[in-house]
Amino acid sequence: MFEQVLTALIGSVDTIMVTNIGLAAISAVSLFDSLNILIINIFAAMATGGANICAQYLESNQKGKANQALKQLIFSVTLISILITLPCILFRRPLLSLIFGSEKKRDGQFVKLSFHNSPILSLYRSI
Repeated sequence: MFEQVLTALIGSVDTIMVTNIGLAAISAVSLFDSLNILIINIFAAMATGGANICAQYLESNQKGKANQALKQLIFSVTLISILITLPCILFRRPLLSLIFGSEKKRDGQFVKLSFHNSPILSLYRSI
């Protein structure tokens, strides 16, 4: 529960930090924070499923299979997050143009930083 409060607090702090820049920056930060929260929750769901599988193996005294399931979870979460992140970083300008209609340099920087953060957060949520 404390983790979810911190995740929601990140969005509020991000919005407060860009209030001096302007309305477009606030809307961009809010939009991408909601997408980040969605991605974080998807990986949290994967972690919950992986924890259930590991718990079933541990309950039946199959530690080897539990370790293998954990390794597969970490590998799959890392791979999926990288496969999502790379195209988003490479095509961030067209994505911003598609979403906002016009893209400003500072908004592109925020998106780039947000997408670099994604694999790290997803791996953290899966463990």
